[in-house]
Amino acid sequence: MTRLSIRLSLLVVCLAAVGGATYLLWSSARTAAIDRAGARAFSVNAHLASVGIADLRAAQQSYVATGQGEDFWFARVTAIKKEIDDRLSVLRAAATAAETNSHLEAAATALQEFMDMDLRARDLTRGRQLSQASDMIFADGLDLTKKAADALDRALTAETVTRDATASREERLQATVLGAAAAVTLLTLILFVPVRRPAEPEAVPSPSAGPSILFDAPQRTAVVIPEPVAPEPTPAAAPAIDLDGVATLCRELARVRDTQALTMLLERTAGALDASGLVVWIADPDGRELSPILVHGYPPHLATRLGTIARDAGNLTASAFRTGLLQTVKGDAISPGAIAVPLVAASGCVGVMAAEMKNGGEQHGSLLAAASIVASQLATLVGPPSTRSRAEAAS
Repeated sequence: MTRLSIRLSLLVVCLAAVGGATYLLWSSARTAAIDRAGARAFSVNAHLASVGIADLRAAQQSYVATGQGEDFWFARVTAIKKEIDDRLSVLRAAATAAETNSHLEAAATALQEFMDMDLRARDLTRGRQLSQASDMIFADGLDLTKKAADALDRALTAETVTRDATASREERLQATVLGAAAAVTLLTLILFVPVRRPAEPEAVPSPSAGPSILFDAPQRTAVVIPEPVAPEPTPAAAPAIDLDGVATLCRELARVRDTQALTMLLERTAGALDASGLVVWIADPDGRELSPILVHGYPPHLATRLGTIARDAGNLTASAFRTGLLQTVKGDAISPGAIAVPLVAASGCVGVMAAEMKNGGEQHGSLLAAASIVASQLATLVGPPSTRSRAEAAS
């Protein structure tokens, strides 16, 4: 390839291929980032809606509790229902799959049936027919709220599957674009390498001839080919999350009745989060310190040796308890990474789930989202701190 016009044409094609690949990769990465943010927001709103359904069920049961103000709980149920409706509206707007919307509609229908039943329960409560009101609340109310919660879980699963499929398509597109750009660049470099011709022998004078002319060998130009540069190592891909397993784990946590079952579920939680150890910390009634109540992946006597953690301590667990936000510490060659997920209830932060992560799991958003979901379910098993604790937390 010695002609200048051909070389320039190849260079233009190569630059165009690299430029087009760069733009497509940037666009694909931007789309993937937006999709990830949307998936996280959808998961958070779905979880908050599930928590609202549990609060709705508990508030209605207070109708027939001794010493409770009826008007207060009537207003509380109405307010919670409005919050759930707002969450469902946000979820419908963010849904990307038709199946997701159908499950959200099923949840909305179940909640509307719950409110229709709630009107009858209020009438019975006002008429002091508490026995009939209790039958309706603890039978129909439980069934309808469970139906709504299950439909919401199915909506979250369907949306997650759809978004994962979209992310896989984006990854395949990126791989195709990179492969095409690399092929064009490699072909251009190959064509740019000059072909070395065999050297022509020098003319030798004939002894019978007169004066002869000696022709010098043509001058050669050395071409220096740079050594290939080894590509930088790519970061480890995020582990696949078993969303069905996480959903099943949360449902079983909601049905826990004894400590032995909770211990077994804690082991499954560690497996789902790819964690080597878990410690569940619970706040005291005044919210001044945390005490370990459940330990997995460590020696059995560790819970007694850990002691308590003060609210204002300068560590990851105390920080998560004070702020109510998930905290992480990146691992290194010596120490593994760790996360601390707050257990947040309606009354505020009631504890922390701390986990020692394997394989850099503290850097993967999917694992952090799964940990937040499980911690939210664990929070429903923990009694809320006192009013004094909530006042201190607010200050």
